[in-house]
Amino acid sequence: MSKFRVFMGSALASLAISVVAGFAQANRVVIIGIKIPYGLPLALLLCIFGVLWLNRFFGTRFAGLVFLVIWVITTLQLAIESPSGDLVLSATWYSSAYVIAGAILVSATAMVPPMRKPESETTQIQDVVAH
Repeated sequence: MSKFRVFMGSALASLAISVVAGFAQANRVVIIGIKIPYGLPLALLLCIFGVLWLNRFFGTRFAGLVFLVIWVITTLQLAIESPSGDLVLSATWYSSAYVIAGAILVSATAMVPPMRKPESETTQIQDVVAH
């Protein structure tokens, strides 16, 4: 697979995952009067599994590196107030935790070697491509 295809596929998937995670990190539920920010671990897990999936799908860490760069750019854009006054990542502890923990976890996950596809899955893909 060419580097351009890996880059474009990873960039599009990364953009979608990063935007969803940026909004999801603020989700919380109130149980017995206590706010539980379940969106923070949900958003972080979404990013981690997104990186792992892209690395495995494309078979290279380059996909994870593209995810990391797109995640940083998207997170910075969500943290900047728009001309109309909208702000996705406001100054709260869970937004700060998302940015700090996300930077650490996404960069660490992007450097993990890609998992190998099972032999049967690889041969099926090669058979489909050959025909």
